[in-house]
Amino acid sequence: MTGIDATPLESVRLIICVLPDDGTDRSLIRALRKEQGIEVADSIACRGVSMLQEAKALRAGQLPESNFVRLLQIVVPETAADALFDYVYETARIGRPRGGIVTLSQAIHATPYRLPEGLPDETD
Repeated sequence: MTGIDATPLESVRLIICVLPDDGTDRSLIRALRKEQGIEVADSIACRGVSMLQEAKALRAGQLPESNFVRLLQIVVPETAADALFDYVYETARIGRPRGGIVTLSQAIHATPYRLPEGLPDETD
């Protein structure tokens, strides 16, 4: 051993969502933190083809038109992953027309991450 105090990895699962670019991602992140205690999530803007609607090209032989979407990644404890998957589906309203998609990874290992106590929530 080198004398370094290594933090043990924890078993987690990754919930990945593709959501419409309508603020659903930020609302979901807030709800996950407030109601479920989930602190490890990130959202990035990207372009999606055939993610929220049928792929349509303006002309034959062209690439389909893309749309702005949000890619949301949430790290959740393995033991609570199935319940949190259902929570994300309901809270983000995935079942609505063009509501997005949600997937759940197999178990992986990640370094534990916790926000400091008393840290204020972000504002829009």
